Amino acid sequence: MKSFFRKIKNTVVGALKQGWSASAVCWSSAWGLTIGLFPIYGVTTATLGLIGLVWKLNHAIMQAFNYLISPLKFILIIPYIRLGEWVFQTDKPFRLSLPEFTRQFKASPLETLSEFAMTFVHAICGWALSAPVWMLVTYFTMMILLKTGSATRKQLQGAQS
Repeated sequence: MKSFFRKIKNTVVGALKQGWSASAVCWSSAWGLTIGLFPIYGVTTATLGLIGLVWKLNHAIMQAFNYLISPLKFILIIPYIRLGEWVFQTDKPFRLSLPEFTRQFKASPLETLSEFAMTFVHAICGWALSAPVWMLVTYFTMMILLKTGSATRKQLQGAQS
């Protein structure tokens, strides 16, 4: 895991050395993390590719944060479903465990999609409610880290002079 964080750091530093602005790096990080938490598997990479093209963001950073957040994505699926169920005041909550759901999906994907369509809507709704928070927290955290790192580098360079 330590080497993975080092790779992300190297990706961010590399982007800055290539001339990417701190703002673009922070937005790339924020979009990568936020979309990476989208509760439906199989759509985040393409979605991030499109966002990167439209907003001219760094794809490597977005994908690095997308992969970084994968374990948390799995953990948050049920809370996102529960939040969506609460918003929609559903009278029939999702009752399968994720492994059971995965087995059922692999056995008959179309039937499972049909049966649990509202569960997907609930999960997406829960994610959509949390997405602005994830986006802003990631953006401002990255901005603070970049500024702190920049200040530290300047202090070190000044001490060596």
